[in-house]
Amino acid sequence: MAAELIVCGEPAVGVGGEFERECARTLRDQLPDGYVVATNVHLARGCGEFYECDAIIAAPGVCDVLEVKCIRPEIAVGEDIITSSTGFYLDRVLSTVDHKAKVLASRRQRAPFPLSGRRGELRVGSQIVVPSSTRIIYKVASHKTTRPVRTLSDTVDRYRQMAAESSLFGDGSARRETRNAWMAYRDASAKAQRRTQRHLGRFAIRRQLPARQGVYEYFAVDEPPVQMEVHLREFSFDPVLPASELEAYLREVARETRILMKVRHPYVACVVGHFQTGGSWVQVSDWFDGNCLEQVWSVIAETSSWDKMGVFLRVIQALQFCHEKGVFHRNLGAEAVRVSQDLADVRLGGFECALDLGSTSTVTGSLLIRRDTRIVAPEDLQTGRSSNPRLADIFQAGVLLYRLLEDGNWPFSDTLDYVTGGAHLRQFSEPAHDVETDNLQRLAVRMMDVVPSRRPDLLRRVEQELETALAGGVR
Repeated sequence: MAAELIVCGEPAVGVGGEFERECARTLRDQLPDGYVVATNVHLARGCGEFYECDAIIAAPGVCDVLEVKCIRPEIAVGEDIITSSTGFYLDRVLSTVDHKAKVLASRRQRAPFPLSGRRGELRVGSQIVVPSSTRIIYKVASHKTTRPVRTLSDTVDRYRQMAAESSLFGDGSARRETRNAWMAYRDASAKAQRRTQRHLGRFAIRRQLPARQGVYEYFAVDEPPVQMEVHLREFSFDPVLPASELEAYLREVARETRILMKVRHPYVACVVGHFQTGGSWVQVSDWFDGNCLEQVWSVIAETSSWDKMGVFLRVIQALQFCHEKGVFHRNLGAEAVRVSQDLADVRLGGFECALDLGSTSTVTGSLLIRRDTRIVAPEDLQTGRSSNPRLADIFQAGVLLYRLLEDGNWPFSDTLDYVTGGAHLRQFSEPAHDVETDNLQRLAVRMMDVVPSRRPDLLRRVEQELETALAGGVR
């Protein structure tokens, strides 16, 4: 039989949480019967504060706090610091886990745990666990003997050996007593556990958002006293990659962040920072409580032309500012636009494919190919890159304008069909019954012209024509 897993709380989020789950499964499946693995245990420290223990290994004569850290491929363990070969470091980590062990030792003096001394004195220990593939270098002589940091596979071997050598381990009554105590602790502490918050870096996670293309996303809040609401995007990476490949990957995922920190505008998603964990890179943005435009077409359908064009005007103003900064979006669709519930506020994001004339880094061809074929400009079809990216953005904005006028319907099935089919757009669902609507429809058609030079240029001109159309200008 295997060890018993007692889940007391939720694991961390993202990459770190995945490794915590892996450790819990491995310890449960590979340790012998008699061990209890209690995961995500919260220990009260007083004044409403808690220590979170990733895992606690318990058995007759054994009680250790495990701190799980997903750090690879090589780490150096100093006096009270762990440094990875990728530049990530954990300060005061050994003293912190040792203090958790002292808090647990104090907590074990009370029910539901067995009274101290009943089965001999029990010293609560501590251990830091890293992936089995991690290479560990101890910088302090004493650590080479005590080994406060071990790989997961070495940790399993250690506890197997302890079970084989312990005379207490075969005591069935003591094993049941240990199991029942931790089950009772889990049940009694459930209410307090719900008050705790998971963290990523210094940010407390309020809600995990749907992941997109393998990127973890969260609604979180900064630590006191600031407590600013933020949007986190976590990009996992494989630290065992060669240094040059890892550096190239991090440059690639940070590309959008560099652009967004350059184009600060009221209607552009604002990035405020970034940080690295042992196995991921995290982008920090202002929190915008809105929905992706692609998800709210039913709401758009119930609004007036003024509200729809209010959204479009803000997108145009944001895009125009980007162009002035030498940044061209190249992936402007409804997925890239977020709107508030009342449609009064807008954020333009989705700059993964953007072209930044002031940067030396470029977007990979594979990323551009993944764009929705219904927003790719005709001139991009063969080369994948327009000679005038500003006009390509205007084409995409024209598609967005058409969809706003048509409550989400597309003007064509894809750009290739549009070009090879004689540049015929789907007719508008209803003919224009007023000057304003007629002007807006005409503007959308001109912005989607197959010939780039016939599109209105610059975006300031588009903005002016939009305002004229809304004012009921002459046809």
